[in-house]
Amino acid sequence: LFEHLLRKDVEESICTLLGHPEFCPHNRPIPAGMCCRNSVKTARNIVTSLSDVSRGTRGKVAYLHTRDNKKLQKLMTMGILPGVSIEVIQTFPSYVFRLGHAQIAVDKEMAGDIFMRLGK
Repeated sequence: LFEHLLRKDVEESICTLLGHPEFCPHNRPIPAGMCCRNSVKTARNIVTSLSDVSRGTRGKVAYLHTRDNKKLQKLMTMGILPGVSIEVIQTFPSYVFRLGHAQIAVDKEMAGDIFMRLGK
């Protein structure tokens, strides 16, 4: 039942991490997915920090991770909120990204506080 609630890419990552099991814990067969048929050996990151991606990467803000409330408020005031589409334009000397029609620049430390779900 739970597998029907997961996104396909998350489901395939879990399958890969578990070694493409053929049977569930209740000994029922698990249908082979595309990852099984392609013999995928490693799962790709689905969510990563903005500081770890390259120019041209697109996705959506997944979450913000900082213990500094002022920094969190600043990010939120700039419109960096979960679910918002993001495209990385530049990664050096600062991180520049497109958020809607706006371009925003942050330093590497702040980019490390922004986590994005990869993909369109």
